[in-house]
Amino acid sequence: MKKLLLSAVFALTLCFAAKAQDETLTENPAEIKDTKVLTIDELKAQRAELVAMLKSEEFQKVLAKADNLKPQKDVGIAGLDALSNLVTTMMTQLKENRALLPQMYASVTGQTLDGLPATEVKPLSPDQLVGFSKLCLAMGSSLLKSSKDLITLPGEIKSAGLMKGIKGLKSLMYIKSNLGAIKQEIAFNSKMINNLVQTNKLAMAATTTK
Repeated sequence: MKKLLLSAVFALTLCFAAKAQDETLTENPAEIKDTKVLTIDELKAQRAELVAMLKSEEFQKVLAKADNLKPQKDVGIAGLDALSNLVTTMMTQLKENRALLPQMYASVTGQTLDGLPATEVKPLSPDQLVGFSKLCLAMGSSLLKSSKDLITLPGEIKSAGLMKGIKGLKSLMYIKSNLGAIKQEIAFNSKMINNLVQTNKLAMAATTTK
């Protein structure tokens, strides 16, 4: 019976790992490929698209689903525990970032995400904006490296025994369920902060030439 259960756990793990290949990253989701310098109007239009994406029902559902997943405790499988803990750390950081983005947006544009005049907004320095951009890139790089580990986890889970294998399967499901949300949010944050950095540069240049 134990052999049958272990075989079932391993089969499910292989199934998740096979599907994980579709989500294994091949590039840093925070990297901006299009380096074209945009005008003020083009940047404004791009921000409108990003805000619409942020408020979309689909995007909000992705975030809500990830937020409702409970972090997994260590199961004693080194590689699995490391990746599960990294995912939990990233989810915590991304939740904190959600409180920072509106402030950054208002500081640069003078408006809230709803398009209303922003009042009592503490101005942010260019270094703070760039620092957030670097944070996005670092998170994306870490996710890129770690996502590839999903493919190698079935072997670890199989050799861990039945009880650890069952717990390991839960951790694997937790990881896989969060990867897509993390990828999307990092990409969104990176695009928005890149826009705000460019917008701030143009605003500062315009002020200097007056």
